[in-house]
Amino acid sequence: MNVISLIDKLYETNNLKYDELVYLLYKIEEDGKDYLIKKAHETRMKVYGNIVYMRGLIEFTNYCKRACKYCGINVLNNNLERYRLKLEEILKCCEIGYNLGYRTFVLQGGEDDYYSDEMIIEIIKVIKDKYPHVAITLSIGEKSFES
Repeated sequence: MNVISLIDKLYETNNLKYDELVYLLYKIEEDGKDYLIKKAHETRMKVYGNIVYMRGLIEFTNYCKRACKYCGINVLNNNLERYRLKLEEILKCCEIGYNLGYRTFVLQGGEDDYYSDEMIIEIIKVIKDKYPHVAITLSIGEKSFES
C-alpha cells in the first residue's frame, strides 16, 4: 500500500476502505498532497468544468436541541435571539435567491423538533411546485433512518 496508488484508486473508484483512508491520511506527504490536489482538480473539471454553482443558504431556524460545542446555535447558547421562519418567509427567500440566479437552495437549521417530517416535506413540495428546476439540500441535523 502506498499513497500514490491509494490516490489513484480513490480517483478511479471514488471509494477507499477504512484502513486505506486512515493510511492515506496518516502517511500523505507534500508530494502526495500535490498529487491529490491534481487528481481532485481533474475530477472537478471532468464533472463541472469551470462552472461555479451558487447555493442559496436559507437558515430557517436557529433552534437546536443539541449541545455541540463547535456550533453557535447549540441549545446552551442563551445569548442569541431564537427564530423560526414561516413557510411564506422561506418562499420569499427562495424568490429573492431565484431572481439572483440561485438554482440550489440549502434549507439549514439546528435540530429543531418543531419542524416535523410532514412540515419539511410540505416546505419542499411548495418550493418545488414554484421552482421545479431547483435543487434542494437539507442541512437539519441527524434524523432517524425512517425519517
